[in-house]
Amino acid sequence: MANYQQYQRYKQKPEQTVFKLGKILVIFGIVLVLYLIGRSVFGGGDTDTILVDENGVEIIDSQSEENVDVNSNTNSNANTNIDADTNSNSNSNTNTNVSTTSADGFDLAACNTAYSLGSTSAKQVSLTFNVGTSKEGEIQKVLSTLSDTGTTADFFARGDVAENNPDLINKINDAGFPIYNLSYNHPRFNDLPASGITEQLAKAEAAISQRTGKSTKPFFRPPYGEADEDVVSVAAEDGYCTIKWTVDALDWSVDYTAAQSKERVMSSVTSGAIILMQASNATTAEILPDVISQLKSQGYAIVGLSTLIGT
Repeated sequence: MANYQQYQRYKQKPEQTVFKLGKILVIFGIVLVLYLIGRSVFGGGDTDTILVDENGVEIIDSQSEENVDVNSNTNSNANTNIDADTNSNSNSNTNTNVSTTSADGFDLAACNTAYSLGSTSAKQVSLTFNVGTSKEGEIQKVLSTLSDTGTTADFFARGDVAENNPDLINKINDAGFPIYNLSYNHPRFNDLPASGITEQLAKAEAAISQRTGKSTKPFFRPPYGEADEDVVSVAAEDGYCTIKWTVDALDWSVDYTAAQSKERVMSSVTSGAIILMQASNATTAEILPDVISQLKSQGYAIVGLSTLIGT
């Protein structure tokens, strides 16, 4: 058995070991502190300082001026690229060669009402056609009749039709006829706020002009012919003159035969009349040659809206 003195020496060994380990740790800590102080004073290359935001999320804060400059230049280049991409997207959605107006010489400032009748100072009328469906129907017959007779006509198209059937819009445009704004998807404009009116006109303008390369301005036809003073005012602010009609041929109605539709037009025609027909209907294609022939035989000049409204 060990004596008491040996036992005491045995007990002291762990304490001495712990003491020595503690001294090593203190010395290491002092060296580390001196090292960090030296780096902060004399510099030690690029470092990243880790900050913690109020949510406990680590944020890297670069302390290198070189990195700051690089990042600044990178951000500048990124912004330039963003601008370039934005312009690129804008140009891809909007034809850069879009003309500002399809009605040469029309004075929009003189348009301060919704027109259902043009100038009555001369014996002249306008033929207008709504493109309210994506179905082509008899559009080619209508275009051929107009072209073969040398007759001027104006078309109003919906924006969603231009998106759903661009070929239909292209046919009208390629035949040389102007295409104006019939809204994007045919809501009741009197029920829309000003922002809604502007949105409808802008979306239709974008969809149609993308196909034709021409603006739908300066004419807009309100769906259902509904346009109160507020609608007319907002449309004018957006660059449009509001056009209704004098007589609707009702060539779209199953309650009207072709003969009745033609009679409806001819019995209502007068100087300054704005005649409304549908662009693709079979009834329209059937009665159009006779309507043109009878109008001309009665001494009416068939002119575009810019002439009818502007004179």
